[in-house]
Amino acid sequence: MDLVTGLAVVIGIMGGIATWAVITIGNPYLLIWAVFVGWGSFYHCGGKAAGFKNSAVANLWGAICAAGALIALTSIGVTAIMAGICVGISIIVLILAAKLPLLSAIPSAVYGYATTAALFLLAAAAYGEGASGITKVAAAAVISLIIGNILGYVSEKVTGAVVKA
Repeated sequence: MDLVTGLAVVIGIMGGIATWAVITIGNPYLLIWAVFVGWGSFYHCGGKAAGFKNSAVANLWGAICAAGALIALTSIGVTAIMAGICVGISIIVLILAAKLPLLSAIPSAVYGYATTAALFLLAAAAYGEGASGITKVAAAAVISLIIGNILGYVSEKVTGAVVKA
């Protein structure tokens, strides 16, 4: 079996099982769409142990930057101009941090940022108000992204075994 076919079969089966499991568990900190973002982020960073580390750390960093922007914005008052300022400053910080090798996976940091911001925009009320609610949103995003990275690592190993067989 060639690599692409192996990836399709393994990720398809694992993705189906993951979707079933997340729906069955029904935990607000497990978001199947964010799991898939983390999964893709793992492969985007080149896979293997290094890809896992780079992706997971960058996903976490992006979530932290988004949470900081959201906490600042909701603390000073939500207006279009303040949203633009908070997002702009947080993105400058997010990208400048890429000068550190540990935070150099900018696209994966953006995945963490966007996942956190999207969850806040779509479901903030479900997590509570203020900084505490935003922290819960970021935690849900990070937990889901990290699970996605883990599934990426596992799917890479299983695909490698299937393709060699």
